[in-house]
Amino acid sequence: METELILSVVIAVATVTYTITTILQVRESRKTRLLKTTPNIIPYLSRSEHKMSIMLYIKNFGEGVAKDVKVKIIKDLDVFNRGYGYLSTVGIAKDGLNYFPPNYKMEFFLGYRDNIYEFHKDDRIEMELTYKSLSNVEIKQKFELPLNQILGETYSKPPNTYIGRVAYFLDEIRKELKKTNKELKNKNSKD
Repeated sequence: METELILSVVIAVATVTYTITTILQVRESRKTRLLKTTPNIIPYLSRSEHKMSIMLYIKNFGEGVAKDVKVKIIKDLDVFNRGYGYLSTVGIAKDGLNYFPPNYKMEFFLGYRDNIYEFHKDDRIEMELTYKSLSNVEIKQKFELPLNQILGETYSKPPNTYIGRVAYFLDEIRKELKKTNKELKNKNSKD
């Protein structure tokens, strides 16, 4: 009788352990499936490949497709310093976007590094992103992007990417041509 009781207890404990393990695996599987279908759109600032321009990027880092994407600019930035080049008047901020696939990235030119430093170094961009997953779960996030955080970024000369090197050497050629042109003008004016 004792052997049957011990076996019954061992089987009951094994069954309970197996049931708990199965429940935890099902929960983990649901979380993984949700992660695979959830979009995660993030705006960020970075320099362009040639390091002279400051860009605003909006990218879907998630693995799911976002739909009905809307960007509301809370604190705007006049990118051309002339009163007509505001972020809220262009692209996704003005018209929204029907679908935003995974790893898709949008780029917005904010200005040249020197102009940003001169006119906007203490400014920031504030925005609110609203979008839905394909299962109609609405996601709403606010972001604050201070411009002074990007201005101290360093880089290698020449850059270590192919496109960065092309832009770098084209800029060096432009500088050399400008210098040569200036020297020729000075020589012609002396004659």
